[in-house]
Amino acid sequence: MVITERHKTYARGKLLEIITPSPERISPPCPLFEGCGGCATQHLAYPAETRIKTAQIESALHRIGKIPDPVIRPILTGPDYGYRNRITVHNREGKVGFLGTDGRTLVDVARCLLAADDVNAKLTQLRSRPRPRPHYSVRADEVRGEAFYQSNRPLAGALQKLVVDAVPAAVRLVLEGYAGTGFFSGPLVASGRQVVAIESHPSAVEVFRKEVEEAELLEGRFEDEMENALARLGAGPAICLINPPRGGLSPDARKLLGQARPWAGILYLSCDPPALARDVSALHPFWKPEWFQPIDLFPRTAHVECLAWLSSRLSPDGSPRSRKEG
Repeated sequence: MVITERHKTYARGKLLEIITPSPERISPPCPLFEGCGGCATQHLAYPAETRIKTAQIESALHRIGKIPDPVIRPILTGPDYGYRNRITVHNREGKVGFLGTDGRTLVDVARCLLAADDVNAKLTQLRSRPRPRPHYSVRADEVRGEAFYQSNRPLAGALQKLVVDAVPAAVRLVLEGYAGTGFFSGPLVASGRQVVAIESHPSAVEVFRKEVEEAELLEGRFEDEMENALARLGAGPAICLINPPRGGLSPDARKLLGQARPWAGILYLSCDPPALARDVSALHPFWKPEWFQPIDLFPRTAHVECLAWLSSRLSPDGSPRSRKEG
């Protein structure tokens, strides 16, 4: 290995030769793997990949969240290939594909092993016609417009069930922030819950209002509309469900959530373990992390999601408990 970058706390290197391969090293099924930047772990047996991703979550919770013994559930997985319902490709100099591992070279990709068959069929169509734009989003039919959709088709139902089942049976009220197109709001309403949701992206709002008519939707930033949504939710056992962007909660959102609220708990779905760990730490002393559920929505990449359940730390008299009390 040769070192290519040196930083204060880490370094990057380039593999030159494999002397003794690990028992968990496999031959990548894609011939473009070594040069294409679309994947990161095709050389690993899939069980090894999921162990590494779980360890990344645990490490972030230890180092950043200062949680000594986090309860981490077994990772939720699905197919590790053919799962994506959309891909974004670049178009340059007659090539259509993904940036290479160097971040500059464009790798020509005729078929992506992570994409579903119907998405690859649309990629073939795109490659066969004139292409005036530098970038294209190749989407399955169920992904409409510019709104955000969960991209792992096989795990979509399992993820929805995971969230619905995590809501305590006695809770009938849900305040949902960063609600998107209603991916979770719809199943929550179907389970008999009242949902007041918040979403700021106009395209997502348009889809939500067409597909989840039974839920009340407030258009705006979570930070601006949370108090309004809380007032509309009414009285009774409630939780807050949040699924923020990759950077996690903004400072204003952490301030709003990091205080006494009339909720049994907070369900937090994160796509970045360090951001999750930072936010969970910031929500102390009112919210206690009970468990963390890793979810591999992006197999063969470096990304992993995690669902966390934070219960209220309030004592019976309404005052916050100390760390020792839990």
